[in-house]
Formats: sequence, C-alpha cells, structure tokens
Amino acid sequence: MREHLSLSFCRNFSHNSPMKTILCLLMAFVLSGCSGLFYQPTPYLYAHPKAKGTQFEDIWFTQGDGLNLHAWHLKRDLKKFPKSKGLLLFFHGNAQNLSSHFLQLNWLTKFGYEVFIFDYRGYGLSDGSPNQAGVNRDSLAALNYAYKLVQKDQHPKFIVYTQSLGGTIGMRAIQEWEQKQKIDLLVLDSTFMSYRGQVQNIMKSTMLLWPFLPFSYFLFSDEYTAKPAMERLKMPVLVIHGMKDPVVIYKNGEEIFSALKTKKWFWKIEDGYHIDVFFRHQKKYRKDFLDFLKKEL
Repeated sequence: MREHLSLSFCRNFSHNSPMKTILCLLMAFVLSGCSGLFYQPTPYLYAHPKAKGTQFEDIWFTQGDGLNLHAWHLKRDLKKFPKSKGLLLFFHGNAQNLSSHFLQLNWLTKFGYEVFIFDYRGYGLSDGSPNQAGVNRDSLAALNYAYKLVQKDQHPKFIVYTQSLGGTIGMRAIQEWEQKQKIDLLVLDSTFMSYRGQVQNIMKSTMLLWPFLPFSYFLFSDEYTAKPAMERLKMPVLVIHGMKDPVVIYKNGEEIFSALKTKKWFWKIEDGYHIDVFFRHQKKYRKDFLDFLKKEL
C-alpha cells in the first residue's frame, strides 16, 4: 500500500517569495509518490468488519480540544474465546483511514485478541484536520481510552502496534503518557524516528533534489520527532522492517533498534516491502507473531 506526501507544508511559505514557491512545488512534485511523512486522509469506506465476520463496536471519543474522534473496537469470538488474550491499540499510517488499515490486524480477533483502531483528526469520520500537535493530542486520548478498555474488560495484555507514520506518532505520544508503564509490548512496524530525516532520505534518492538538501531543515518541522523518546521507552519493543522497503528504507529500522535502551527484538524481513509482514510470506509471520506473544509476554 503506497502512501503519499502531502502538499500541506507549502502553506508555511511566504507568498512574496517566488524562489521558495518554486522550490516548494518542485519538491512536492517529486516527492508526491513517496510516503510515511505527512497526512493523506480520505472519507471513504474501504472495507467493513461485518464483511470479514468480525464482531465490532463503533466508538466515538473526544480529546483535549473537543474534537470527536472515530474508532472501531474489533472483538474476539466470545464463544470460542471466553477469556481475552489481550488488547492491541493500533496506530495506522498516513493515508486513507481505519477502514483500510484495520485489515492489517483484524485476523488477530480469530485467535482471542481484540483490536482498538482509531482515526486521527481529519481521517475517515473524525472531526478536524491533521497537524502534528493535534494528532499528538488525539494519540494521547486514544491511549487513555484503550487503557480504560483494558481495565474494564480485564484484558491480560496491553499491546501498542504502530505502522509507518503511526510509529513516529505513537512513540512521541507514549513518552508523554502517564500510564506508559502499563504497556506490555510496543511494536514498531516499518517506521522512522524523524520527519526531517525521512524527507532527507527521500531527497538523497532523487538527484534532482540533491542541491536542496540543506533546505530540508527549514521546510519540514521536527517538533514532534520521536527521537527524544527512544531512550525513554522502557517497555519491551519489537521492531519489524522489510529489507526491501522502498517507502521507509530499511536503515530506519536499524537506527531505531540501535537507539532503544530496553528489552528488544528485531524482525528483519529479508524479502519484505512496506507494511506487508502479515500479508505476504505465505502468512508465516502471523503464526510467528502469535507464538511471540505467547512466549515473550
């Protein structure tokens, strides 16, 4: 699944600077096919839990500035699994909305786990429009809501699963969350630490943009980078990254794993691309993940 770079950063430019405008448009044109950096929400319904035979609850919750956020609570089969094996809070990537991303983890409900997936502001049915500060507030609200579900329904494990841009968003929010010690496992799938660093990686891969590398510092904000969070994450962390990922290149996974100062594991998916760990590879990693949760947590 490809995710696309937004043109929203162009709004920060002065209308009185033709050179900045030209540079902005040039970069936006070249980078428009890349992913994992900015927000590309859509309002469309791509798939529905009912069509997959999944029991679910439609949820609305509010956060700090009063916006209503939309979520799905994907539930296990109570007859087959009277007792839950755990709840996963899912931070999805930068494109589309929860109705496309829930398929990444929906299969876990067939094995006794439940999934809480939410849409950041401006995605799907959620109010507002996305920005770094607002999405951070949304994430803190989602952490609070999901943990209340863990307590109310007595889920034995609380797992935070993040993908692509969702990893950066999730790491940044977790470092601020007062209950972070309650997280049993953090999964960082195909993600990166720095918005600015991700832009620079893309620019380095495009000769046309090499002369403009120094401008990346001014063009892209790293105010909500996950870098400061890396050494503060004390919960166990599983890093997953495809070695052939063309969107968020593999070295990002290596950098994250190296920066972590906690109990950690690294799944290097040799023939893996972007966020495809549970869909390709003869679905081998689905069994591996279930075994991992049973053995390590």
